[in-house]
Amino acid sequence: MPASLHNAPTSPASRDLQAPMATAMARRPTGRITYEGPDRVRKRGDSWRLCREVEAMTYVRRKTSIPVPAIIDLGTAWPEMDDKARSETIRQLRSYLDELHQLRPSDPGFIGSVSGGPSYDHRLTNMRTCGPFASVAEFHDFLVAPVRNCPRPEWFAKYRSQFPDTYNVRFSHADLSWENLLVEGSTGRITGFLDWEMAGYWPEWWEYRKALFGSRSRTWWIEIMKEVMTEYMRETDVDMDVEMF
Repeated sequence: MPASLHNAPTSPASRDLQAPMATAMARRPTGRITYEGPDRVRKRGDSWRLCREVEAMTYVRRKTSIPVPAIIDLGTAWPEMDDKARSETIRQLRSYLDELHQLRPSDPGFIGSVSGGPSYDHRLTNMRTCGPFASVAEFHDFLVAPVRNCPRPEWFAKYRSQFPDTYNVRFSHADLSWENLLVEGSTGRITGFLDWEMAGYWPEWWEYRKALFGSRSRTWWIEIMKEVMTEYMRETDVDMDVEMF
């Protein structure tokens, strides 16, 4: 599950659960943790509210006979899902992404947050915001800029030429993974998207590239991505090289 499940405390002030609760919540990279007392922790963020809902549903499903759907992350559910459920997940994911990607900035070419400010992406910076960028060209310049630090200055032009500045800009989740998709395993119905902190206006190829970022290049996940959005494997391969600088 995207967030660790724990048994409900017998008392709100149960000190035995304070450390496990804080540890479980700290595992999630989204939201902000505020300690409001010795037995109270608040974590802000839309994804956390959804996680709390999933926690409650899972707890009730385990402890009572009340019919509650089993909602788990896609990575956990996928191996046990039948073909019909898998097809439904793919159909819904394609539809949701199509809808999301129809959203465009009011200023064509703008790359940044929905409020017109800088954006955040762990591929680009380490816990810092970047931009906003006035154009796709400006973003690509920033993306490839670290290559200038290598002993072969001609490599900047080599890599920069691999990113034409003619891409459309669209709203993207920018952190798609099997951990960030909640599904009802028996039906394949998508029940939630988590971790929106990197969402914003990005070049059209960025969604695909980020879906394969880091350890996400598993065969079954790549096959799903091919079915739900345009493939940008060339750009992904080039950016994986640039990432090494």
